Amino acid sequence: MKTITKTKLAASPEAGYSRTNTTTPLAFAWVAYCEHPEDLETKEKLAWELDQALIDVLPNRRCNGILAGSENEVRQAAILLLLDRYLAGNVGLIAATKELDLQQIENQIQRSIIAAIRTSTRTLLHSIEKDIQKHAYCESIDEHPAATCVHPAERKTLWELPYELQRELMFVALRIALKEKLLPQHNVRMVMTMMDESLSQSAMAESMGISRSAVHQRLAPVREYLRNSIETQEFPLK
Repeated sequence: MKTITKTKLAASPEAGYSRTNTTTPLAFAWVAYCEHPEDLETKEKLAWELDQALIDVLPNRRCNGILAGSENEVRQAAILLLLDRYLAGNVGLIAATKELDLQQIENQIQRSIIAAIRTSTRTLLHSIEKDIQKHAYCESIDEHPAATCVHPAERKTLWELPYELQRELMFVALRIALKEKLLPQHNVRMVMTMMDESLSQSAMAESMGISRSAVHQRLAPVREYLRNSIETQEFPLK
């Protein structure tokens, strides 16, 4: 988080300011943090209140389409943006903090929350779309109108082979990785499960109780291994 210049406030929220119907503990947590920016407890309290506010703005099952089930990942990215720069860079929030205007503090924090969610959503959407385009080869070549039958040895890349053959080659490579301990066992078994059950990264993340980004990170070394292992595979001419 960027360092907030400590401003001596006229009074603390507990001394002279009562909560209104539209002011939540979030405003008080922010004021407390600004008064004691180096205090670990105030930082944790602010982070907790931000997390609750993010859940209110973006509850589970709110996203749809290819972002369905990604609410927690969006919120995690948003809170990092808020703590890193969105709050410290909100001129209106800083001005309201100096005046100890709790209602305006609340309003400005909510504006920053919405901006952080929008940015996080766009970033995640772009990442997923890019990932989909990168892995468009998963379509079965046999079903493509221009598909032709060629010997595996005549291929230029693995992805010119029929989908079922691609799949079998990947399973063989993964079993070798398990046997020879070339990759972490839990990463390999996760990929095999995804292939067996045709699970998306989001679905796999939900079943494992982790974030989609965590699944993506576990996939990275497996992808690299498969790329290097299978592309160098020799096929006998029979």
